[in-house]
Amino acid sequence: MTTTERKRPGPAPTPVPENWRPWVDLFVSEQSAARRRAETIRTRVHHLRKLAYAVPQATPLTITRADLVAYTSAQSWSPHTAHSNRATFRVFFRLLCELGHRSDDPARTLPQVRLPRSRPRPCPDHVVRQAFAGIADPKVVLALRIAVETGLRRAEIAQAKPGDVEGRPGDYALHVVGKGGHERTVPISDDLAGAILECRTVHLFPDVLGGGHLTPRHLGKLISRALPGDWTTHTLRHRFATMAYQAGGDLRAVQELMGHTSPVTTAIYTKVADDSMRSAASAARIDYGGDR
Repeated sequence: MTTTERKRPGPAPTPVPENWRPWVDLFVSEQSAARRRAETIRTRVHHLRKLAYAVPQATPLTITRADLVAYTSAQSWSPHTAHSNRATFRVFFRLLCELGHRSDDPARTLPQVRLPRSRPRPCPDHVVRQAFAGIADPKVVLALRIAVETGLRRAEIAQAKPGDVEGRPGDYALHVVGKGGHERTVPISDDLAGAILECRTVHLFPDVLGGGHLTPRHLGKLISRALPGDWTTHTLRHRFATMAYQAGGDLRAVQELMGHTSPVTTAIYTKVADDSMRSAASAARIDYGGDR
């Protein structure tokens, strides 16, 4: 795959500038050989393309650390977006150094981006019910059901196939290939398994050309548009993690269901019930005596 290939229907992305294209194509080839996810590669190419247009006087072989700092500091990015761009630049320029195309690495000492601790934001049940009541497209209904009942990432939902259903009635599960190619199985109900198995296409959510599946971004937009307010596919993932943890209190089980490499990440997704926090806090109270 090269940066000039058009893999999805819809408007073609702005091409990578000519003076960057050979190096970005090289990067894409190396990332593909390393079996990086297609969505990850697309995101990294997007980062490099924006950088190339922002610093038109530079090439991958002449750009300086000062150029990178000036570019990143001028953006109104969230901490997570800044962190993601920094990671792309470090991987890209480290590769050019390792292959002997540069003697210095302009991204090696870029300022670290601290990620703030975020609070889980599970989508409320009444929002989910409202969404289902307003959806006419059966494909969007199925996508929303999978998001609600399995907590899958949008990329995992987008690439799902009827053939991913395993097991038998009463013991169905969905085989999932997640980040980094890590595999897991997520138990599903007979009803959801039946809805998936009824599909007669290779992918549950085929693209308009019929040869592949919808992009994760497009699928995420379809689900987000169906949800009232500013709720998203990711907040459904928060909801799944929260409900799963509250049901059994087994963080390791939730970690496996979510496809996380660390339970620390899983803990970020799970909202502790207010009653549980109130009960825990009340344990610290004592009787001071007197009129206190």
